[in-house]
Amino acid sequence: MKIKCGIEIHQQLLTHKLFCPCSSGMHEKPQLEIVRRLRPVPGELGDVDVAAQYEFLRNRVFAYKHYPNESCLVELDEEPPHQLNPEALETAVMIALMLNCDIPDEIHIMRKIVIDGSDTTGFQRTALIGMNGWIKTSFGKVGIKSVCLEEESAQILGRKAGKPELVTYGLNRFGIPLVEIGTQPDITNFEEARETAEKLGMILRSTQRVKTGLGTIRQDLNISIPGGVRVEIKGVQSLSLIPKVLEFEAKRQESLLKAGEKPRPEVRKANPDGTTEFLRPLPGAARLYPETDCPPVRIDRSWLDALKLKLPELLDEKIKRWVEGYKLSWELASQLVRSDKAGLFEYLIQWADPKLVANVLVNVLKGLKREGVGIEKLEARHFRFVFEALREERIAKEGIPELLKKFAENPQARIEELVSETLGPEEVKRLVKKILKEKPELRELRNPFQAYMGLVMKQVRGRAPGSLIAKILKEELSE
Repeated sequence: MKIKCGIEIHQQLLTHKLFCPCSSGMHEKPQLEIVRRLRPVPGELGDVDVAAQYEFLRNRVFAYKHYPNESCLVELDEEPPHQLNPEALETAVMIALMLNCDIPDEIHIMRKIVIDGSDTTGFQRTALIGMNGWIKTSFGKVGIKSVCLEEESAQILGRKAGKPELVTYGLNRFGIPLVEIGTQPDITNFEEARETAEKLGMILRSTQRVKTGLGTIRQDLNISIPGGVRVEIKGVQSLSLIPKVLEFEAKRQESLLKAGEKPRPEVRKANPDGTTEFLRPLPGAARLYPETDCPPVRIDRSWLDALKLKLPELLDEKIKRWVEGYKLSWELASQLVRSDKAGLFEYLIQWADPKLVANVLVNVLKGLKREGVGIEKLEARHFRFVFEALREERIAKEGIPELLKKFAENPQARIEELVSETLGPEEVKRLVKKILKEKPELRELRNPFQAYMGLVMKQVRGRAPGSLIAKILKEELSE
């Protein structure tokens, strides 16, 4: 089926809020609540946006939850915005450069009218950062129409039973810096759309300056078919759902045309099964007007040239480098690169074999987490202490999980307190003989070596190499 599609990616940045110093951690509980109504105002050319008028006619009341350190008078719309977050601006420009965009000489903040309650102000502050870019996919080039830096909306918390007109929002998400990437409508098939979104997500994560986790990145799809109209589909959460959502929408428009009806330009919400439902009319340009509280930001060309020299390595290129240079499997390299341990890996390989380091950071930590170990307490120095002890043969590699577990339980402990003396061959031999004597019935098993090996390793707890234990155990079993 022939389609024309463009994608919008919305990605939260890993920094404080865009127009104030409030934290973007979203860990606090609300402290107070305010109640407001919103109404539309004319845009720059004097027209009222159709989507804003639609929301106004729903006659809703909005309750906003305030958080002590994650929202302030700016989010409450009781104070003008502060200076634009310079770290967020740098990250947005970096992303625009990685997408081959042109950067304007001045950044101008605009107001985009939004009165569905997701902004206390009745508008979203947004700024054009880059334009006329492109990326390559296996289907060819996809143009990047724009890269914008804007405020994240407030998070909807629910509606009060019996009062459908009252909607509650949390202000801890409102104002988090958000990069919006909009492609040109160059995408012509469902799978190309999925690949384009995946490529854009990879580029964003390559900066290591974006948030990760559920809700920190969203995909919106703009689609039309021959004879149809542009429809925007909001909130497609997973990449795998993109082809299905597009196919459903293309078939919906096609069935309307066959029935002699003209599809309406509108915004629709994506459902988990790939179907969509109507949200509101499609907004137009009438909802934009200048933000008079924020002065323009001049882009210094020397600053821009310096930024071009420190653009990060793409994750796809890093995976390829690790597979070829360190002989990691593609799967292991991919998991490591997409985790938050990529930088730690490149730091630790000066003390240990890259394959071992990668396995510890991906698989060993995953196993410890399943056991309920607080791996989030482990710092870079703990891993360094462990691999240094391994290199100095104070522990065997089998003892790494146990040592990391001890550090997680007591992060301030010294390595000397946690590392027991290494067992020599004679001590291992005595231990093996003791276990063979205590468990003679295991000799009758189909694989007695494996059963005895597990028992010995459990008692050795990493104080001797597995190869030494296996050699001695085989010798004793053969006798």
